[in-house]
Amino acid sequence: MSDAYANVVGGGLNLKGIKKKKKKAAASETALAVVAEAAAAEPSSSAVALPSSSTYTDTERRKLDTMEKRKMDLAKEGKLKTHRDQVKDFNAYLGKLTEHYDLPKVSKGN
Repeated sequence: MSDAYANVVGGGLNLKGIKKKKKKAAASETALAVVAEAAAAEPSSSAVALPSSSTYTDTERRKLDTMEKRKMDLAKEGKLKTHRDQVKDFNAYLGKLTEHYDLPKVSKGN
């Protein structure tokens, strides 16, 4: 049976119109080194640093800044809820609903 597989050509499939990306090992290593140096050079802050400005438009950046500011304000006031608190509140809300929303029980006799 091993003779049947002797003529099989190995390797991956060739797809038309799709080219493989070449890996640039040297360039990526230098880029990582530059990023590491920049991270070590700048002081750490409590605010979350957004990716470079070229990633987001002005409107998106303002929206993210506003959302971060609101989240910080809620945290300062002590109104920021943890996931556990949110789940507890939701379960309490579901417990208060009437039986109208329950699934009907189906039996063979009825």
